[in-house]
Amino acid sequence: MGNSAKQFHCPNCNADLKFSPDVQKFTCEYCKGEFTEQQVNDYMEKQQEIYDEYYQGADHIPPEGEISQEELDERAAFEEEAKLYSCPSCGAEIVSDENTAASFCYYCHNPVILKGRVDGQYKPSMVLPFTLDRNKAVDIFKTWAKGKLFAPKDLTSAMQIEKLTGLYVPFWVANSSTSSHVEAYCENYRRWTSGEYRYTETSRYKVERDITVNYEGIPADGSKKIEDALMESIEPFDYKQAKPFNMAYLSGFFADKYDVDKERMLPRIKERMFANNKTVADGTIHYQAVKSRHQKDKINTLSWRYMLLPVWFMTFSYDGKMWEYAINGQTGKIAGELPISTKKLLIGCILAGLAAAALIFGGGYLFR
Repeated sequence: MGNSAKQFHCPNCNADLKFSPDVQKFTCEYCKGEFTEQQVNDYMEKQQEIYDEYYQGADHIPPEGEISQEELDERAAFEEEAKLYSCPSCGAEIVSDENTAASFCYYCHNPVILKGRVDGQYKPSMVLPFTLDRNKAVDIFKTWAKGKLFAPKDLTSAMQIEKLTGLYVPFWVANSSTSSHVEAYCENYRRWTSGEYRYTETSRYKVERDITVNYEGIPADGSKKIEDALMESIEPFDYKQAKPFNMAYLSGFFADKYDVDKERMLPRIKERMFANNKTVADGTIHYQAVKSRHQKDKINTLSWRYMLLPVWFMTFSYDGKMWEYAINGQTGKIAGELPISTKKLLIGCILAGLAAAALIFGGGYLFR
């Protein structure tokens, strides 16, 4: 808004629009939406009305989208209550309520310092409360780690277990309606023998499929410091238990502040949705061979919610590398890559070698 160069935003996902000479419409490279000039103008006028109503004369630029006065009041309350701590070592920013003592960084375990207040635009719309307490999370982690033969002993030490932290991870959660058009060239074969000759009959088909798939609650974590694959490994979460955000849920826990906005989440969301669309479409193609295949995907509608989801999180420094572990704070599902203790591995190899030697020499003695 304001006096800077005017930008046109996508009515679906709010990303920047570009005019496409090919289709003579404004197009979005993120959600692949196509809009007429009238549709874009109507959307921008609506945004301008919102801006004029709530922000005229304000000293900051509001986030895009329709925001009620109630939401503005809630953001102000969040900004007043939430404290922001910053780690001078790794740059992580930790959000907590005024009653939670944030004394260390859950990434690198160095002390953190109070930075100030959290901007109200970072207020989540929903929070999924923890249902797994710390004692249960500790039991899950110990049982899981001790079942790994070559895991370092220090991984389950008392000092390391103290680093297990209840963390609300920021997630962008998408609802979307998608459609995909598939064209494939397929073949069926019939083979038979007649006399001394073997025959193969090949039937070729052009197959087309049009499918529509609706998605609800596809999550993508909005933190650069947490591995995306790690968070995907502890899915799913049951959003039916989610509550409207209240600072009280942060009491005794930490929260991460998102540093990846929803527009940059869209490629990950699209990849997951369209991969599933492929699976759905392929399940309807019943031929002996698929010689070539082309799929064109489209997002029809897209909406987002910014949520905090519960994770018991821990890092472990070993052999010059930081290893991350996560436990779903609702279901107890655990994930993480375990380092291999060189000492344990060496002992295991020696014992295996001795056992093999005993078997060989013992067997040789028996057959003398």
